Amino acid sequence: MQRLTCLFIVAAFLTEVALAYAATDSKPVGSVTSLAGTVELERDGRKSTPGRSSGVLLNDVFTTERSSSITITLAGGSELQVGQSSSIRIDKDTLNTTTGAHLTIVRLLSGKLHSIIPSLVTGGNFFVRTGNAICGVRGTEFETAYIEGKPCPGFPDCLRYTDVGVYKGVVEVRSVTNSQAPPVQLSGGYETTVPCEVPPSSPSPLGATELEIPGYH
Repeated sequence: MQRLTCLFIVAAFLTEVALAYAATDSKPVGSVTSLAGTVELERDGRKSTPGRSSGVLLNDVFTTERSSSITITLAGGSELQVGQSSSIRIDKDTLNTTTGAHLTIVRLLSGKLHSIIPSLVTGGNFFVRTGNAICGVRGTEFETAYIEGKPCPGFPDCLRYTDVGVYKGVVEVRSVTNSQAPPVQLSGGYETTVPCEVPPSSPSPLGATELEIPGYH
């Protein structure tokens, strides 16, 4: 079984890796490999329309309209498939020059992201962070959805929540707004929901949440 990275205190972790990994904001960290419909790129406060093969830089924000999508392939081989009405930002994709390991942090600002991560070696790590949760993996395929302004099923007063479904490998999901909440480990075929500051739900079979509803993409 693939080894999980422990996600203790997120803020402390992100501070530590920022010191351990060197990054150059102006150097492309990947490229657009597929694009359909209307997609907007925001870079340094300026908005434009990306094209296929466009370079991707750190802090780029990609936003898709309805019935639109974009796929970004990062330098380390990770594939980010952004669904319709969604927005992501590439926070970090760096190489530790000492160990040769990649560290990737993708912020899912809204909507849905399907991530395909190759088997990583020598300590490489991949994280997806939403407004209230963080997912840490090594070599897997999983889906993350972040919803705001809509009641969470079972928690009608909660208007922001994260759904995570795993297709292959193992993912650890932790709340970033409730430091006392224990993480949940998901294996292939299972999913969890993180409502507001509530701890992640116990793993349940894929298909129990909106992730599998036709048209949710």
